[in-house]
Amino acid sequence: MSDKIPVPITFNPHKHHLEFLKEKINNWKSLNWESVEKEILCIGNNLVDFYLGSLQVEEICNECINYFRNEKITEKESLLFWLKPLKHKKIQLSDKSFWLIKEGIDGDRFIHIHPAKYSPSTIRVRAITLKTVIALKVHSISIDNGIKANLQNVNRVRTEFLKLSPIKSLQPEKGILHLWELFDKN
Repeated sequence: MSDKIPVPITFNPHKHHLEFLKEKINNWKSLNWESVEKEILCIGNNLVDFYLGSLQVEEICNECINYFRNEKITEKESLLFWLKPLKHKKIQLSDKSFWLIKEGIDGDRFIHIHPAKYSPSTIRVRAITLKTVIALKVHSISIDNGIKANLQNVNRVRTEFLKLSPIKSLQPEKGILHLWELFDKN
């Protein structure tokens, strides 16, 4: 877990926060791929809700902590009471994004947060798509040379570095190409 995540929050910015990953990619470029690969394992293989907004990881965590302080939720028991009868609830942060709150499984980190599905400033992506774009960026492999060259570059990264099957095509403004564009924006 990132050292930017204060107790009592559990949050995985590797699979839920664009700006955090852009920063990490710059650092990962100087590391060997095996180290990077170990770190991105926490992204998993499912669909993920990916935050694109302006709040930094620390700001998100602090806003959540302040929300729960105001609600007098300072320990696991009070969180569980607040959640009843549900397993999760949503809260809204200052940028109008919604965040899903559920019980964290790590003792001191009892508040688990991640972007809510269909929330403003959030998109849903496949974890494998996210890993593909990360690998392309870490290896400084461009995919802006035309569809055929892009497909070759993508498939080379998928097979050589991620041990994934090649894909048959790239869809403009969807999937890998769409996520690539989001990572390219300043």
